[in-house]
Amino acid sequence: LKVILTYKDGILVKAATRGDGEIGEDITENIKTVKVIPLSLPSKVSITVIGEAWMKKKDLDSINKEREKDGLPLYANTRNFSAGTLRQLDPKVVAKRNIQIYAYDIETTKGEKNTYISQEEELKALEHFGFLVNKDRKVCKNLKEVQSFYDSWITKRKMEDYGIDGLVVKINERVIWDSLGYTAKSPRAGIAYKFP
Repeated sequence: LKVILTYKDGILVKAATRGDGEIGEDITENIKTVKVIPLSLPSKVSITVIGEAWMKKKDLDSINKEREKDGLPLYANTRNFSAGTLRQLDPKVVAKRNIQIYAYDIETTKGEKNTYISQEEELKALEHFGFLVNKDRKVCKNLKEVQSFYDSWITKRKMEDYGIDGLVVKINERVIWDSLGYTAKSPRAGIAYKFP
């Protein structure tokens, strides 16, 4: 589930789902209970952070074992369970579940210029601000390196504690990224490269 986190002067003021690209669901109170999300940043910046919610496979297994004991239907997968959790009406339910969110982009508002020169620099800034950022990333210099990194993940992904159905390949240079623009749901500078 894609989440959008808005900070004003370094304080979390709003959280929403992506929705249809224009209108999403307000999940602010639920996000405030997610341990990996900073409620305040180390500096008084006003930014919008984009991230992806997920749950560790072992946490879902543990929840499903309890449900099985109680004779309840099991949850199918971590992706759907994470999305359903963040849409709960009761933030206390969300607080009990170990939802994770990988931050992966700092979005600018229309007419505003992104001050980061690369995607990698932006990810390092997100880490500095206290966000969880996936360490399994690589800046590739050509398509051969992209393919090699992708090939290494075809089997490696099965050992991860999160579901993964592909990689996202992005242009690193922000000047090119910004010139390509956005569709309703995503930047044109990134594309999903799904596994077979």
